[in-house]
Amino acid sequence: MAGITQLMLRDLATETRSHREKNKGIFHLPRTQVRGQRLCDSAAKLRKVSYARQTEIYSTLNRLTMEKEFWNQLAENEYKIPDGNTLHDLTKTIFGYLGNVDPDLRDEIAYIVYANWLKRDMYSPDEIRLHIAELLANLEKGIGETESDTVFLRAFSALFLAEIVHNDNKKSVLEPADISSIFDKGLQYLDAEKDPRGFMPVKGWAHALAHTADLMMVLGKNRHMEKIGLEKVLQGIADKLIHSTSWVYIHGEDERLANAMMTILQRNLITDDFLRKWLKSITQPEKSWNGAYMDEGHAKAFHNTRNFLRSLAEGIRSTEELPNKAEITSAIYEAIDDLKPY
Repeated sequence: MAGITQLMLRDLATETRSHREKNKGIFHLPRTQVRGQRLCDSAAKLRKVSYARQTEIYSTLNRLTMEKEFWNQLAENEYKIPDGNTLHDLTKTIFGYLGNVDPDLRDEIAYIVYANWLKRDMYSPDEIRLHIAELLANLEKGIGETESDTVFLRAFSALFLAEIVHNDNKKSVLEPADISSIFDKGLQYLDAEKDPRGFMPVKGWAHALAHTADLMMVLGKNRHMEKIGLEKVLQGIADKLIHSTSWVYIHGEDERLANAMMTILQRNLITDDFLRKWLKSITQPEKSWNGAYMDEGHAKAFHNTRNFLRSLAEGIRSTEELPNKAEITSAIYEAIDDLKPY
């Protein structure tokens, strides 16, 4: 019956998006709108369950409706803390939403509210450091699982970390040690995350790889990141792409990874020699692409790699702020030509 409850929770989340669209975080994506037919279908399913179960479901719906209305009012009041509440307690509440299967609580409320509180300088550096410690610990919870709901906690913790680094890029809040810890754990997470799912019906976005790519992108911009760290990010991206997988990424993950790489290239710290060797590591990996189409996992990794290179080429073609653009463009198109499954 959990499925019915989740569907009802999703379908009754009809709050207005307009105010939030004006105050969305940097990585916010527009989400699927509620459909009246789905609400009718859910109501029909609900009529088939026991009276006690209906009472329980309606009680949950009423509680969540009131809970979401609280956050709607907070957003309409420019994210000010309401009387009788504290920033500390409300932050604890939204951190508790990160692993929730209700996408409105996790994405539309928790992420947007936290991004706005960061933007409004409502946290001290020490408070942000406590948040970082909690979020980094979340990246390890359920790691290695591929079909469980723990992916939401990990994926949205990565997104919160990306927002923290983005905020630091604009305001210089964090110390080198803070960025170093995010970088080390974030890079480990890029390799360790095994759940490839993007969008899921009812439960919404997981998008772990895209969120991690966003984290790598803002780290690539950070003043505390030096050449060796940027090279490690690129190697982490290569390793993620070339290994056999059960999934072809279809929710824009290739573009998000390409954005991270372009950001790093714009720093003008990556040498042409390193770039060409790096490109060779994905076009001529240790496990050759030759015969990739005859092995399903290897074929999917090949498609992920090719899609990434094509997104990178398009991104570089359309950007003007790139040192040595001609040389980089030449190297990438050569890599695309060299990438063959036979």
